Amino acid sequence: MKNILGKTWIIGIMILFVGASVLPSISANIEEAGDITLKQEQPQPLMAFWEENFDSYAEGQDLHGVGGWKGWDNDPTWTAYVSADQALSSPHSVDILGNADLVHEYAVTSGQWTYTAWQYIPDDFIGQSYFILLSDYADGGPNTWNVQLNFWEDSQVVESQFDAAELPLITGEWVEIRVEIDLDGDWLEIFYDGDLLVEKEWSATVQNTGGGPLTFSAVDLFANSASSVYYDDMSLVGGATQPDLDCEGDLDWVDVTTGETVTGSFTVENIGATGSELNWEIESYPDWGTWTFTPDSGTGLKPEDGAVTVNVEVVAPGDRETEFTGSVKIVNIDDTADYCTIDASLVTPVSHNMPFLQWFINRHPIIAGFLGL
Repeated sequence: MKNILGKTWIIGIMILFVGASVLPSISANIEEAGDITLKQEQPQPLMAFWEENFDSYAEGQDLHGVGGWKGWDNDPTWTAYVSADQALSSPHSVDILGNADLVHEYAVTSGQWTYTAWQYIPDDFIGQSYFILLSDYADGGPNTWNVQLNFWEDSQVVESQFDAAELPLITGEWVEIRVEIDLDGDWLEIFYDGDLLVEKEWSATVQNTGGGPLTFSAVDLFANSASSVYYDDMSLVGGATQPDLDCEGDLDWVDVTTGETVTGSFTVENIGATGSELNWEIESYPDWGTWTFTPDSGTGLKPEDGAVTVNVEVVAPGDRETEFTGSVKIVNIDDTADYCTIDASLVTPVSHNMPFLQWFINRHPIIAGFLGL
């Protein structure tokens, strides 16, 4: 039993490389320039809805390995069984009795969530039983306890262990246990029969030592050798609330006269959780030319608002016969790891008075060096 505290040819080559830029009538755009470069995809928070009423199982069903349930440490010794003796939603509940130590895992890494479990303790209950939520669970450990409610027969109280918080124990009827979890705000509220039992940081852990992870990993229904305690109509509802920055578009200009003003656009959008708000800004852009963005930032952008168009004006630099490249970087102000970049390219026209070979050497020095020019 556990301790409860406890990732060739020169001409051909020249024509191949310069055809698009020397003959704009053949190719009006440099295809490879201006493509959007997205940030590396990060694992997305789990947007979960889970519920369990035990009614789809047969009476007496061993729950180890069924419906996501298992004994502690994935050991069938600690399983529990479906019962028809009590039910909030007919016909079944789960009976946490004797050596039952029943676990269901989740993978919640952010957001606001409500965990609900309805509990029935018979009037003749004997012993001490536990309802536990963990921020970190793994078979064999390590494990971190965040909610540990004790139901005491002798003192007739329900206690949030180590918090010096208790309420009178209710027997002979179904009682709601409700846990409000705010992983983004690092906050926890525990309610018993509608009454607030305790509130504190989620990361505090049950022993209030702090440093716990801002994740939610498992529920543990632990009998601790006590008599039957029944659970029914359990649920986890809520969602992740972080915004997620996304950009689309391209900035690609060819045959631009020096000092000429060119225009373009791209879009910025929040593709994160419904209701989330994105604060964004343009962090950097190329150091050639004179750039103007309208708008250059925004606040409170929600997914339901759709995409915002950013209009771009660039005054071309004074250098002729040059290809300028770079990128525009847009960032989530509140999370700079959430960003996207848009490549930009601008080409000033070729002087037709310049000998072709000299132009090629100037334009493609690496290739010219390779060819020995």
